[in-house]
Amino acid sequence: MKRRKKIVAAALIMAIGICETGPAVCRAEASDSDTDPFGRYEETVEITSVKNLGAGIEFPEGESLDDNVWTRLYEEELNIKVNWLWSTSSDQYDQKVNIAITSNDIPDVMCVSATQLKLMYDNEQIMDITDIAADYLADYTKEVLESDGGTGLASATFDDRLYAIPAVGAGLLSGEVLWVRTDWLENLGLELPETVDDMLAIAEAFSTQDPDGNGVDDTYGLAVTKDLYGTGFADLLGFFNAYNAYPTIWVNNDGTLEYGGISDEVKTALGVLNEMYENGYIDPEFGVKDSSKVCEDVAAGKIGMMFGNYWNMAWINDAKVADPTYEWVPVAIPSLDGETAGKASLPMGTSSYYVISKDCENPEAVIRLLNLQLEKNYGESAEPDIYNITPEGYGPYQYTVIAVEPPMKNITAALKVTAVMNGEADEDTLNAEEDGYYQMCLEALAGNYGNNNWHQLKMWGPGGALGVMNTYWEEGNYVEEAYYAAPTETMTEKQSTLDKQMLQDYTTIILEGDLDLFDEFVANWYKLGGETITEEVNAWYAEQ
Repeated sequence: MKRRKKIVAAALIMAIGICETGPAVCRAEASDSDTDPFGRYEETVEITSVKNLGAGIEFPEGESLDDNVWTRLYEEELNIKVNWLWSTSSDQYDQKVNIAITSNDIPDVMCVSATQLKLMYDNEQIMDITDIAADYLADYTKEVLESDGGTGLASATFDDRLYAIPAVGAGLLSGEVLWVRTDWLENLGLELPETVDDMLAIAEAFSTQDPDGNGVDDTYGLAVTKDLYGTGFADLLGFFNAYNAYPTIWVNNDGTLEYGGISDEVKTALGVLNEMYENGYIDPEFGVKDSSKVCEDVAAGKIGMMFGNYWNMAWINDAKVADPTYEWVPVAIPSLDGETAGKASLPMGTSSYYVISKDCENPEAVIRLLNLQLEKNYGESAEPDIYNITPEGYGPYQYTVIAVEPPMKNITAALKVTAVMNGEADEDTLNAEEDGYYQMCLEALAGNYGNNNWHQLKMWGPGGALGVMNTYWEEGNYVEEAYYAAPTETMTEKQSTLDKQMLQDYTTIILEGDLDLFDEFVANWYKLGGETITEEVNAWYAEQ
């Protein structure tokens, strides 16, 4: 970890824009001479952007993307007017961004993926914002951007210069837990699993012993989706982790970075999954079911365990409302040997970035929008009930042009809410947002499961999933992504092909049980670009 911290420290110095001659000299001339992070323009500045509307975004009556609490605040506080060039749903957003990049129709600011960031850098479509960031980032904004240890900033840096604002995140929040139906456990007289053997025994019992008591052989022990990993709901990432396998990240093996998807531990896990498939412990139709279809089965009471993220109960909250006896509990990734704790796979916490067009006339305006967003949502003058989540359930946090949140915010909130619920702290220790979660937890405990109250309890309350995640962190039960730079040249060209082949071969092995295919997959992975990518990744690592 010491070596990693030195790498991060160097990245921060270059990213924040410190240079020998001082920021006033190394910075390009700003369009506004006042470098107040919250300075209001005398004349209106217009900024163009595009919007990923996400899932379920709603506006209060009379408001819209063009006119809401944030657009009005931008104009009142900063005299910045936002012009949305287009907006679209999440499933179309990446495609539209790719079209914008190809046609060179770039707004002043937009959110992109790591691959798109690298492409735009190579195309010279985006601005070097090193010095603008140095002059205009508010102190609290800097603190948040550095709070992931600097890896987000490092991943947005090319040739010692910062080219994007990372939407820093905690890889910890992408780690998985094992969700278990405890009402089924009680029906069969079983205990929560602690080891892999426990998990497999429960999977068998849930599949063969009629845990729901309906007299019909219609249940499965473990949920599996056709995507296998990366969905966050009922995928197999946590299952692989239980076998010390980390198929979606680069891992450090005695100073050499290796891709986790080609390890012998993955091969072992796939063999066990084939046995579960053959024994009927997983749905034989998993290969054609995406997360939404599997969710329907989970909600219908067909499945008793699933690996997934801390928010999974949001998808099946209605099932709890319909059947109050329906109960799930999150537990840590099971131990393989009964002695060493399972370790969660933690990806790079930052997966999206805000880039500023090289043609933007007022790039510092984008930085000011970010400063205002962080201050009003999380800073000393925060008003989260207005600008984050309203008492009526609207989510203004979705309306902003640029948005970043403190990476460990949710973990902190869960610890505080749990402390109050356990009688270890007073309610006045909670901020407005945290108190909202607390009130929803109390509603769930009172039997009012609707309005996502039950889901909130399963996240924030005692024994909740975020508490499990915090245990991973405190006890060191995690394996972090070891490669956190932009995609290498060969990754950009070959990674999608390699990913498709990996998913296809993994699925075939689960269905057919031919483990020799895994060895063939590894050999082909190297031939189809994996060998070159491994060389590029390790060349980057050596330079650090």
